[in-house]
Amino acid sequence: MQGFVLVVSSPSGAGKTTMVRKVLKTTSALERVVTATTREPRKREINGKDYHFWTIKKFENAIKTGKMLEYAKVHNNYYGVSKKSVEDVLKRGGFPVLIIDVQGAQAIKKQYKENCVMVFIAPPSMKELENRIKKRNDDTKNISLRLKTAKKEMAKVKMYDYVIINEDLKIAVQRLRSIESAEKHKVWRKEKDLKKSKLI
Repeated sequence: MQGFVLVVSSPSGAGKTTMVRKVLKTTSALERVVTATTREPRKREINGKDYHFWTIKKFENAIKTGKMLEYAKVHNNYYGVSKKSVEDVLKRGGFPVLIIDVQGAQAIKKQYKENCVMVFIAPPSMKELENRIKKRNDDTKNISLRLKTAKKEMAKVKMYDYVIINEDLKIAVQRLRSIESAEKHKVWRKEKDLKKSKLI
């Protein structure tokens, strides 16, 4: 089967990470690609599971040698996805899942084209998103910045293949799982298998 990269984006607080984690528990074919960063690990974060914690020297060398699919510098720290981390999953016959922002999603789409399936997770409303962010963060200034960023991200929703409104988490997870399953069964992805079985 022709593999694909599953890209999942959303404004902060819309639930993308929670949804992906729940979907990953239902299938062994999908593999989350862990982002690399130069920031210090937070409490309980595990290297290789939550992030790949790299030195600035290692990250900048990866940029110079063209080993990064996408990257950005946020608050003096680098974040990004290496080509090897995605290609290794595809070579194993798996389907890499990337939880990344809109800017990163554009870079991945440019690289993988039709082999990139893009899903945007949207909140039921901006008011509900504000409520969710407030539950996670007491910094009023940060909340305001996140909501402003969310509006900019929502404006890019049309570049995605699918949008899921995360009003009910259970239903939203089922929809993400359905998208992943449907994409696997597209005719052109199954063409090699059909020819191998002499069905076409």
